[in-house]
Amino acid sequence: MRTLLQLQYFAVIAVLFLSGCSQSLNAPVKYYQFEQSIKPMQRKSTDTAAQLRVSTVSLRGALNNRGIAMKMDNNQVNAANYHLWSEAPDQMLTASAHQTLFTELGNWMVIKGLPVITDKDQQSYYELEYELHHFNGDNQGNADISGLWRLYYTSFENGRSLKAIHYFSEVNPLIGDDYEGLVESLEQSWQNINQQVATTLSVLSHE
Repeated sequence: MRTLLQLQYFAVIAVLFLSGCSQSLNAPVKYYQFEQSIKPMQRKSTDTAAQLRVSTVSLRGALNNRGIAMKMDNNQVNAANYHLWSEAPDQMLTASAHQTLFTELGNWMVIKGLPVITDKDQQSYYELEYELHHFNGDNQGNADISGLWRLYYTSFENGRSLKAIHYFSEVNPLIGDDYEGLVESLEQSWQNINQQVATTLSVLSHE
């Protein structure tokens, strides 16, 4: 009798396990992206005071995975299986940063990436690098973007030099208690960071 009960118990556990796996396998994959509106703008290099080149954003470890990251504790970050970014986070964040900086810095020529430009008049420029250590939600109901940015200046005469390093941390409550709310909160935090960067850059004396 005991053996029969044990077999029945394990059979129930197996059914529940297989049922859970089946539901997971049938779960629809949802894709997310930053919903940053694009404003029609144009700018000529001859009308600007400085050039800023925005490097591709660097994310540590698994944060650049398509699965949206959630921090479980101090030493564990999980990537979602069915809630994915629509593109690699580094590309999405770089495009968003470029758009915000281009909008905020009206007298700068802001360029995404590091194109080869041979015009001698454009050999002096600033270069912005982002390094993100956190880009995730957490188990306290927050969206967390933390890291640092570096600013370099390159001139034809003096070469490349490091001008500044700034650490930042944007940890804010989620706008909604789901992945959509997390994505919206991360986007707002990222815009805040880039607006702060723009404010810092706008007061620089152009060399």
